[in-house]
Amino acid sequence: MSQHDMSIVNQGFPAFRADLNDALPALASNNSGATEPSTMFAHQWWVDTSASPSVLKQRNADNDAWITVGSLDQAADTFTLTGGSAGAFTTLSASGTSTLAAVNSGALAVTGTVTSTTDATLSGVRVGKGAGAVGSNTALGSDALNTNTTGSSNTASGANALQNNTTGGSNTANGQGALQNNTTGGSNTASGRNALQSNITGVSNTASGASALANNTTGTQNTASGTSALANNTTGNYNTANGQSALFTNNTGSNNTASGGSALRNNTTGNYNTASGYQALLDNTTGSQNTASGLQALSSNTTGSENTASGRSALFNNTTGSNNTANGRSALFNNTTGNSNTANGQAALNANTTGSNNTANGLNALLNNTTGSNNTASGRSALDSNTTGSGNTGISPRNSSGTYAPVFNPTTENNRFCMGSTAVTNAYIQVAWTVVSDARDKINFAPVPHGLEFVKALQPTAYQFRTARDSEETNGGVRYGFKAQDVLELEGANPVIVDNEDADKLRMVDTALIPVLVKALQELNAKFDAYVLTHP
Repeated sequence: MSQHDMSIVNQGFPAFRADLNDALPALASNNSGATEPSTMFAHQWWVDTSASPSVLKQRNADNDAWITVGSLDQAADTFTLTGGSAGAFTTLSASGTSTLAAVNSGALAVTGTVTSTTDATLSGVRVGKGAGAVGSNTALGSDALNTNTTGSSNTASGANALQNNTTGGSNTANGQGALQNNTTGGSNTASGRNALQSNITGVSNTASGASALANNTTGTQNTASGTSALANNTTGNYNTANGQSALFTNNTGSNNTASGGSALRNNTTGNYNTASGYQALLDNTTGSQNTASGLQALSSNTTGSENTASGRSALFNNTTGSNNTANGRSALFNNTTGNSNTANGQAALNANTTGSNNTANGLNALLNNTTGSNNTASGRSALDSNTTGSGNTGISPRNSSGTYAPVFNPTTENNRFCMGSTAVTNAYIQVAWTVVSDARDKINFAPVPHGLEFVKALQPTAYQFRTARDSEETNGGVRYGFKAQDVLELEGANPVIVDNEDADKLRMVDTALIPVLVKALQELNAKFDAYVLTHP
């Protein structure tokens, strides 16, 4: 430490030399001392040793105050800018470790180039190439690319991003903990806190969102977009998840596609499923090859497979039922274990639970069916009231004004074919019906009990249908036929010609009259033959 007043007076040579030898060390040591120099000049340097660490100061241009430039830590061999304006550096070069502390003005302006041969640490943040110093790598963040050896073309931004990567290449990690445990996996992209955090050797995965694909280890070619999307996937491959918690629980399931918040959220090992819509296929676990499109479509499905649901809440309650197809809002809504059902139209087969092999086409078709199976309904509200009946067919039960008026309305009955409404005026077909009549298909043969006397008692009538029972308006033209009540009175108990199953609407089987007419002719012919014999 040395100081001098920087004034050398005229004197003899020995005194001059001694005075000069005192001035030069003062200049060399920046006037270091515990007190300021006795004589001060504008822009003069002074190392103030009264503080620890020592402080480097410079006299201002007006020579009336000192400017604190920085501190000199002799023990650590470091220099720290501490006060005033940092000014501008054309080039700031350092070897080893250099520390830039906070600057009072709040900013450090560098107009030139800051060059470092190793990674730099700024406020605890690593900036550089990461471990291994591979030229094509970029590391920004505490411990980013911390253990990299030869992995190349990696970009890590965020604390612990790609921290454990060794030889994996062409990875991009943005966010704290993104791809943190990756070692040799390559061509992965992770954006978001802990995205792809546990990935080790998996390749070609893309994760966007906090914890997306967080637990993936060796799974490859997965795409996750949204917070916690595919979060628990470990070894599953070729999955695509878009939306918060989509495919959240999936671990080994592969080839699944989920689009929408919580879509396929609980899937674990199910494969080849496609879910589009909020909570679509939400509870699916091991079911495979299901397709759900719409809010909560197939939401409760667990192990059911090969189901297709399109529309809000379609197949909503299905759990283990398989091979079902539902198109329309709430179609097959309550189906649980029923299989091989097809529902097209809003609320079609809505109440079905365990019924199987049903086909419903039209709004509310087979609406109330629960356990009935092998039914076919075509048209709005077709077989609307059927609940447990099976093997029924219902076609176009509404009239021209849209009123539901089926010719027969099965509920628990089986094997009924119902076509058209009660308002039908004409039915057209090119040829007559061909009806099975093979004796090998029949049993319990017996004589027809009715004949000539029955026919003689029949009362044929001309008539027209009413549009409704309480209306005098006619529906259709004049027809010939019989009153079912008259025929029923003639038949008595156990009628065949008259169908009295529905007491409120009697029906007739016209073809059943043919055998009666034939027998009547036979009886009449016998009488004629007897008459001829007695009247030659």
